[in-house]
Amino acid sequence: MRYRRQAGVTLVELMIASSITLFALSALLTVYSATARHSSRQLQQAHLHQQLHATLQLLTRDLRRSGYWHFDPRLHSPVENPFTRPDNRLRIGAYPGEPAGSCILLAYDLDQDGRVGKGHEDTVEQFGYRLRNGLLQSRYGGRSFSCDSGYWQAVTDPSIEISQLTFTQHSNCTNLNDPEQNCAPDDAQLIQLAIETRLSGKSRAAFSEVLELSTWTWVRNAQMRDAER
Repeated sequence: MRYRRQAGVTLVELMIASSITLFALSALLTVYSATARHSSRQLQQAHLHQQLHATLQLLTRDLRRSGYWHFDPRLHSPVENPFTRPDNRLRIGAYPGEPAGSCILLAYDLDQDGRVGKGHEDTVEQFGYRLRNGLLQSRYGGRSFSCDSGYWQAVTDPSIEISQLTFTQHSNCTNLNDPEQNCAPDDAQLIQLAIETRLSGKSRAAFSEVLELSTWTWVRNAQMRDAER
């Protein structure tokens, strides 16, 4: 009686095929993992760029408006501008414990009624930006106008750490009594301001690169001061 040999694979062949399959799957998973990490990092960087550029645009827009006053020139003089008086004038400081120059305060006539604020309790037309615990915050009200008082809210996403926020004020003073002379306390003055802003941040995720931005902003509303101010 003749027996037919049955075709099939040996155990050795099966082990070799399994090893090849596992190697191919391992290579595929490695490529997928690397692609996923790269895509995640790209998304984090895109989010960082969007956040910091949008924040810098917001800062620039507000700084340009600093000192704006809606008034009737037939009734008032620019020297009377309440938004450039010492208590509302643009100034730079810092929240206690934060780096110097990391806070800026400013005011402008938001509702164009010629007065500072919309009520007697909250000075809602006094604005500010500051660095606090790795976040960039903006001021939206409060009774006291300083870097460590009032109501503040975060502008940047908690997933982003702001490592630097620095404001530097540059000014040019014109002596209105004698333009050929330097400004003196007893002379009427026209003061033009420019603010240099440096902003740096990174994603709080691992292996994130730091993004550094800087810009100059010319304040559109010059300050006029008479000899007594």
